Amino acid sequence: MGARRILDQETLDEIIRRIVEVARPEKIILFGSAACGKMGPHSDVDLLIIKEEKDLRKLTARVYRRLYGVGVSVDLVMVTPQDVERYKDSHALVIKPALREGRVMYESA
Repeated sequence: MGARRILDQETLDEIIRRIVEVARPEKIILFGSAACGKMGPHSDVDLLIIKEEKDLRKLTARVYRRLYGVGVSVDLVMVTPQDVERYKDSHALVIKPALREGRVMYESA
């Protein structure tokens, strides 16, 4: 078994800060191995970002560019609130486990 990787709070805070700066999302949810403290040496940071946006592809590209140099691999899943409502019970998508097992890292006021 590989050594566990630790995601320190400072790095996570920086990732969230950069995402909020660019995307101004409604909510950011940390899910996967980082959310439950089981990151391996090759794990990435999985984030579900909920944002009302017409062109999520362009916004996702902007966020990835802003995350360059943050020091860990980040995997973003950008969805609209309508996507969350529509697919929250689907076993085929990451929305359901992210909502069920994830940790809310940011929520707009």
